[in-house]
Amino acid sequence: MAEQKGLPLFYKKPEVLRFETHKDLAIVAKDDFSFTSEATAIPLSVSEFMPAMRHYPIVFIEAEGPTPVAIIGIRQGQNLMLGKGGKWAAGTYIPAYIRRYPFILVQAPDQDTRYLAVDRESKLVKPIGADTSAKRIFNEDGTPSATVQPMLQLCEAYHQHRAQDAAFLKAIKDSGILVARHADMEFPDKTRYRLDGFEVVDVERYRALPAKTLKEWTEKGWTDAIALHLASAQNWSLLLERNQLLSKTA
Repeated sequence: MAEQKGLPLFYKKPEVLRFETHKDLAIVAKDDFSFTSEATAIPLSVSEFMPAMRHYPIVFIEAEGPTPVAIIGIRQGQNLMLGKGGKWAAGTYIPAYIRRYPFILVQAPDQDTRYLAVDRESKLVKPIGADTSAKRIFNEDGTPSATVQPMLQLCEAYHQHRAQDAAFLKAIKDSGILVARHADMEFPDKTRYRLDGFEVVDVERYRALPAKTLKEWTEKGWTDAIALHLASAQNWSLLLERNQLLSKTA
């Protein structure tokens, strides 16, 4: 469930947007999430635990420290939330990581400046006029278009939330409450599959934390995040049900 080495998940050729270079590019405006077809886990910010816990198991993977992800598939290379025409499953939360694609923020070497970039190899990026649903990235005067402005805001919000998560993620790792787990599943055809490579909060270790630590975490809202993470475990059965439903309609 790890991201591709050297680049964030889904991104193949991110380029910082510059009017001189990208003035003739447009973005397909329709909701097409086909680029997620082979994904089984999507990064989350802790701020997304509330909406995500209603639909996905929330677990942690090790990627330079624990990283929260939403599990969206149980077989390698199969996103169970993707429907025909690249549509996301109706009524389910779409993680911000997905909604921002093909845009992403790139950190400057000074660490104080961030630039908006776009994945040039994304099928959502088209030359102006190549797709009637595509909206231009830049206005003719060189300013970001009305299509790009909200994406910039989404990317910035996601970046800020992930930065704010750092203290929480370090705390749960250092406390020793994260443990490796796997999910064993049996499908209607009697085949079995094991999904591993993730960690969860161990309830007994969590309850055994010092009262002082729990009080501090409660004041910071971290115990709420852990409660949402633990409650999301009920969604493994939802994934199995969705897998069975899709198998019948395939």
